[in-house]
Amino acid sequence: MCRRYMVRRNGSWFDSLTGNKFVGVVRSNGLTYRLTRDGQKVLLTKPKPSVENFVKKIWEFENPQHQGYVNGKYRPFVTANGNIDIGAGIDISKQTPEFRREAYKGFTREEMHKELTRRAAQKLQQASKALKPYTNFPDTVSPQIITGLADLSYQVGSLRGYPKLMKAVARGDLNGIRRESRVMFKNKNGQMQFDKRRYDARNSNYFYYRQGGMVSPLMDSIMPNSYYKESTSGQMQRERNCRAAQKLIQKANAYKACTNVINYISTSLAKQDSLHH
Repeated sequence: MCRRYMVRRNGSWFDSLTGNKFVGVVRSNGLTYRLTRDGQKVLLTKPKPSVENFVKKIWEFENPQHQGYVNGKYRPFVTANGNIDIGAGIDISKQTPEFRREAYKGFTREEMHKELTRRAAQKLQQASKALKPYTNFPDTVSPQIITGLADLSYQVGSLRGYPKLMKAVARGDLNGIRRESRVMFKNKNGQMQFDKRRYDARNSNYFYYRQGGMVSPLMDSIMPNSYYKESTSGQMQRERNCRAAQKLIQKANAYKACTNVINYISTSLAKQDSLHH
C-alpha cells in the first residue's frame, strides 16, 4: 500500500496518490500544518502551556495571602465559604485519607509546590484530552485557552459538565467560551452564587487569543492522516511508479475475476452438454 504524502512542486502542493492539487490541513511528526494554495506551509501547532505559570496563577486565584502557612508549614484552614482547604484551593474533604493525614501534619513550601505542580500538570493534560472528542487538532488551541480550561477544571473538579464550552473552543468562538465558562457555587449561606471574581480573572488571564484560534473540525479539507514532504524528481518518480503499480494490480484483479466468471460459465455449459448426450 502506498503511503499518502503532500508534495510541493512548482509552487503548489499535490496529493501523491491522486496527483491533484491540495490545500488544507495535515499532520507531520506530531505537528499540524496548513498547506496553502501558493505552496506555503504554516505551522498551526501552538506552544505547550507553562505548568509553572499555571501554578503561580492558582496561588493568585485561590490563596494569594497563603493562608494556613504557619511556622514553616502549610496546614488546613477554613475558607470564606466555610470549606477546609490547604495550600491553593485543595479541598481537604475531597482528598484521600492518606492525603488528609499528611495535610494535618503539614507541608513545607517545597512539598506544597511539588504537590501543586503535579496537580497543575495533570489538569493541563486532562484539558487537552477533553478536547479530543470535539476536534482532530487539540494541539492548535492556544496555550492560554488550554490553561483556562485547566483552571476551570481545577476549580470545579472536571470538564465533563461543559460540552458547550468544549464545542466553543473547537469552533474558536471566544464569546461562546466566555459564555459557557460561568461557574455557580454554594456560598456559606447555602445559596447558589455566580463566581464573578474567578470568571473575570479567567477571561482576563486565559480566555483570549494571543496566538490565533484553532482550526475548525468541520473544515472540508481536514486530512489528519496525511503527510507532507518536499519533493525531488526521484521521489516523484517513485510515487508515480507506486500509483501505476496500484492501477495494474486493480486491473489484474478485475481480469482475474472476469476470467473466473468465464471459466465458471464454460464449465456449466460443458456439464449441460454432457447431460444432453
